Order: sequence, then structure tokens, then C-alpha cells
Amino acid sequence: MLGGTGFVGMNLLDALLARGIRPRTTFRKRSITAFAQKRDVEWVPGDLEDPASLEAAMRGCDVVFFTAGHYPRYSLEWAPTIERGVADVRHVCEAARRAGVQRVVYTSSIGALGEGPGARVDEHVRPSEPPDSLYRATKWAMEREVDRATASGLDVVTLLPGACLGPWDARLGTSGVLVALLRGALPWWVDGTVNVVDVRDVALAHVEAATRAPTGARYVVGGRSLSLRLLFTTICARFGGALPPLELDAASARSRAEAEERAAAPRKARVPMPRELVDLITWGQAVDSSRARRELGLVFRPLEQTLDDAHAWFVRFGFLPSRTDLDSPSHQEPA
Repeated sequence: MLGGTGFVGMNLLDALLARGIRPRTTFRKRSITAFAQKRDVEWVPGDLEDPASLEAAMRGCDVVFFTAGHYPRYSLEWAPTIERGVADVRHVCEAARRAGVQRVVYTSSIGALGEGPGARVDEHVRPSEPPDSLYRATKWAMEREVDRATASGLDVVTLLPGACLGPWDARLGTSGVLVALLRGALPWWVDGTVNVVDVRDVALAHVEAATRAPTGARYVVGGRSLSLRLLFTTICARFGGALPPLELDAASARSRAEAEERAAAPRKARVPMPRELVDLITWGQAVDSSRARRELGLVFRPLEQTLDDAHAWFVRFGFLPSRTDLDSPSHQEPA
């Protein structure tokens, strides 16, 4: 597996271990975490920028799970970001071919999909590069590289998940916005359609895709489609909190997110609402996951269970205060 120290990767490791499969997993010294180290897997060095290390790691493997890939913190450098993402896919596919791997299961994103006004979006990747979103353009270009690998004879099955929530998001990727919401640290927001899926369901989809999917198949793994307003109000009603004070329109949200990223980049700081997330929200398409249900046997967990389990994990590892902490004297309003 490539990316076993990440959010999807650690949940996939758990899904494989639960099936009695002890996977071989690549790591980089700067990325391995205490969470990942506790899992009983075979750790081997491997770097997406070092094709030789990938080929060595893949030798003797029938299936490679490609859950890694370039994930830029900011949406500021168009050409280098796309080139890096495409190179990652090319390196993995070429290494898999040389190592004699029978199948690559690649984790993509619904952001690569086409428009579907008035309809639910299925597995069709849009015909041209998205012109106004670096994140979506990068995922689109990586899909095109997958197409080239498939055309040359490599069996690549692609999963396109929505926004993953659940346990083990140690770096607070997608979940960072929800943690900020509950901490009252989200100063503004923009409404639109989001697709929320339990990361454990995405992990199970990978396991099933390894053996059940037809050659070269794509699967949308989108979970539940709903407005961000409904998601936020559901979270606040369930765990406390309130909507951010300022709601922006799409154009203003894109402009503000980009300005905040430019200000944060010299300090390598995080921003409360990344441009990548704004782009996905304002693109806002409901998606159709029926193929994954039909061919992979996927059954999605209820949204409420996903939110409860994610919240419990955030509290357990200190990203959010527990109810006991909130009720303590230090959290009480002064008389």
C-alpha cells in the first residue's frame, strides 16, 4: 500500500487486517506517525518521487493500493501542482508494471467528475480540465494519466470518494473545517452541495475493488449528498456550536480563500477554509454511488453514525474538548 500513514490509508490498513491480510506498506521518515506504527503491517521505504523505491516495494505484490498522492496545502501554483500530481501517478503505474503487479486500486476524488446540472453525477470524468479550481484540475489531470496507463495494459481500478469523515484523521484534513466549526474558529463560510462519506466505507470499497471490480472500472463512493448548511446545522445541533457569523457568496468565498492562502503561505500556516474546499462546495453536485453499491456490495453508514464516531475520535485525541472539560470551572462564564 502507498499512503498507509494517511487518513484513508490507516482505515484501509484496519480493513485489511480485519480480513486477516497483513499488508506491506510504504513509508517516508517524515510522514510515519505513532498512530500508523501501532498497526501490525510490513513497513518498507518508498517515495512517490523515487520510482526505484516504489518498484522494490511492489515486488511480489498482486495488488497495490494507491491512497497517496500530491496534496498541496494551498491552491496557488497551478502548473507545478498539476505536474507533480501527474508525475506521482506515472511513477506508481510504471513501477507497478515493472514489478508485475496485477491490479492498482487508485484513490481519486469526485472533484474529477463532470458537471451534472439537474442530475446526479456518475463515474464520467469531465471532458476538459476544470478552468477555475486547481484541486479539481489536478485530480482531473491525474485521471487522464490513469487512462493512459490503462490504455497501455495496466489494470487500474479507480475509486472517487466524497469528503471523508471518521476516525484517524490525524492531520485534520477534511475534518479540520468541522473541528474549527465546533471550536467557534471558523470566521466565514459558503453554502453549496457536499458529499459526505464515512472513511471506513471508503476503505471497504478499496478491499472489495481489489477482487470484485472489472478491469479498469471507476466507482463513485460519495455517501450522502446534502447542503453544507444542513451538514453544519446538524453538527451544531448534535454537538453544540453555531454557524459562522459571515456567509459569503461563491465569488467572494473563492477570493477570500485565495487571499488567506497567500497570506498564510510564507508562514506555512493553515487557513480556516481552504480554497480547495471552497471549490468543491461551490461546484456542488449530487453524486450517484449506485455502481459501488451494486458491484462492490457497498452499504453506506448513516451520516449520524459517521458524525458521532468522528466526534468521539476528535475528543479522544484532544482535537475537541470533552463534555466534562466544557463543564469544568475553567470553561464556565464568569458571574
